[in-house]
Amino acid sequence: MADDPRKRLVWGLTLVLIAVTVLLGAAPGVATATPVAVAAPPVPVLSWGPCGTNADAPGDGFECATARVPLDYRQPTGRTIPLAVTRRLAADPAHRTGVLLLHPGGPGNSGVDFARNSYAALPASLRDAFDVVGYDMRGVARSGQVECWDDKEYSAAVDAARGVPGPGALHGAIRQGADFATACRQRSGDLVPFVGTGSERQGHRPAAPGPRRGDAVLLRPFLRQPRRHRLRRAVPAAGACHGPGRGL
Repeated sequence: MADDPRKRLVWGLTLVLIAVTVLLGAAPGVATATPVAVAAPPVPVLSWGPCGTNADAPGDGFECATARVPLDYRQPTGRTIPLAVTRRLAADPAHRTGVLLLHPGGPGNSGVDFARNSYAALPASLRDAFDVVGYDMRGVARSGQVECWDDKEYSAAVDAARGVPGPGALHGAIRQGADFATACRQRSGDLVPFVGTGSERQGHRPAAPGPRRGDAVLLRPFLRQPRRHRLRRAVPAAGACHGPGRGL
């Protein structure tokens, strides 16, 4: 039977929703006590330098840095997690306008790779006027990769997800989703509770009194320029998901 991307998309989204439901169901209950104010975490210091690893194509004009941010924003001075950041300075410094942050969306796509792979496709007017910046969100690629399934397990799950759903398919999907969630907890249990939109953008809706918190908030000082633009990749529905995810 021919592989139908639309069916794989539906299955993939179903599995992700099941896995998230299982993970949330296993999480401790939310406290109802009055929130306690938490101090603001320190703003990370970025030391820009060559992106000199085999996978990072040194010499392409991009610089790389690592931002250390709190693993748990309730403990802003506790354990940290690395966020990989990359940039390429405006090609025409005399007419530089600001910063262009490129982000691929998700789930699980590298913002560093997206910025570097998309650079050549940008109009020259943008490359001349803007520093092009990208970063890997926590739990993705170089920023503390969350691991759930290995390649063999992932391939087996994709094969099992193919075909037309029939009687009992939902129960099978629920079992597979539970297995996925269990693998995430077993292999990345120290990271999973702190990966997601809550940690990425806590600063926009603070859960407790005090300063805004979140990865995007801590990186904001590096993007405060006269003009700022953010481009997210639009992915066709048929290509948005190719089966169950390897990680969150």
